[in-house]
Amino acid sequence: MTTGQPWLPAPDDGGAALVTGSQRIRDETARVAAAAGLELTVTGTLSEARMRRPAVLLVGTDIGVTGPTTDSDLILVGLQGEETSAWEVASRIHAAQVALLPAAAPWLAGRFAALSNQGPKGLLLGVMGCTGGAGASSLSCWLALAAAGSVQSTLLLDGDPGGGGLALALGTGEGPGVRWADLGEVSGTLNPDQLVGALPTVSGVSVLSMSGAGPAESEILASPAVPSVVDAIRTAFTLTVVDLPSGRPAGGPLLQVCDTLVLLVPGRARPIAAARSLAQQTRHLPVSVVARGPLASGLDPHRVAEITGLPLAGYLPQLRGVHTAEHQGRLLELGSQRALRRLTSSLLASLPDVAGKAWR
Repeated sequence: MTTGQPWLPAPDDGGAALVTGSQRIRDETARVAAAAGLELTVTGTLSEARMRRPAVLLVGTDIGVTGPTTDSDLILVGLQGEETSAWEVASRIHAAQVALLPAAAPWLAGRFAALSNQGPKGLLLGVMGCTGGAGASSLSCWLALAAAGSVQSTLLLDGDPGGGGLALALGTGEGPGVRWADLGEVSGTLNPDQLVGALPTVSGVSVLSMSGAGPAESEILASPAVPSVVDAIRTAFTLTVVDLPSGRPAGGPLLQVCDTLVLLVPGRARPIAAARSLAQQTRHLPVSVVARGPLASGLDPHRVAEITGLPLAGYLPQLRGVHTAEHQGRLLELGSQRALRRLTSSLLASLPDVAGKAWR
C-alpha cells in the first residue's frame, strides 16, 4: 500500500559521495577515504549523489557544473596544478572548500575521519593506587577482563611509563602488536579501525602497553600524539580501563582524559592519609574508593571510605599468588576467583551506560 509520500533512501551512515568522471580524482579521493575509515560512493551526476543523501558531498573539477549549487558544505576536489581553475570553479558553484590532491590529503582525511567518528564515544575508567604497590595494575587487568566477558569492546591502557609494561604481566611482552613507543610520531587523525587491528589482544582484551622504555615513553604521554590516540580509542572501544601511575600527584598525563576514577586504598593509616590528599587533587572527576585488604585493626571498608571522604565502590581482599602470577604472565587467570568477580561486577554495574549498553 502506498503512503502517498515520496520514498527516500536512508542517508549513508557517515558516508561520502563523490561526483567525478576522472579516474585519478577518484583514486586519490578513495585512498584518503579508506585511510579515514569512511565509505566513499562515486556517481556520475550531482542528482545521483544527492539521492544518496551523503554526510559529505564532493564534486570533481572535471564535472561541468555551470552555476551555483544549493548544497551546503560542498567540497570541490581537484588535482595539484589546477589551483587557478579550481578556485574559479569553486567561486562559480559556491563550494565551501577546495581540496587539491594529494597536497590536501591530510586536511581531507581529517574531515573524513571527523564524519566517520560521529558515533557514541566510549568511556575511560582510570584506576589508581593511592600508594605504590597498592595493586592498581592488577585491578585494572581484572576489570578489563570482566568487561570483555560482558561482550563489550574493551581496551586495557597502560598509563604508567615507569611500570615496566602491563604486557609482561599478561604474557604478551615479546608478542607482536603496537606499543606506546610506536605511537610517538602520530599526528592528525588516527583511524580507529587501524589502531584496533594493530593492538595485541589477550582473553578478548585489547592492550596498549608500555614497552619498558621509561623516559622515552614519558615523553610520548606528554606529546601532541596523545589527543589523536585517545580520540581513536574513544571511538573504537566501549570501555577503556586506564592503569594510572600510583601515588603521583597528578596521576600522570592520562588522568586528565579519564571520565571516572577508582582509587585503590590499602586499609592502613598512611595509605588512607594519602588517599585523602589525592581526593582533593581529583575533585574534577567522579571518584570512588576500593578498600584493599588486609585491613588494620578497627577498620572496615566503609570506615576506610568514610575517612577518605569518598564513596565506597567495593572491597578487594588480600589474594594469594598475585606476585607469582604477574611474574609468570598469568595475572588474568586470577580474575575467575569469586571475590574478584563480585568486585569487578559491582564496579562495572556502577558505570554509566555507554552507547545504550549497560555493564551487566
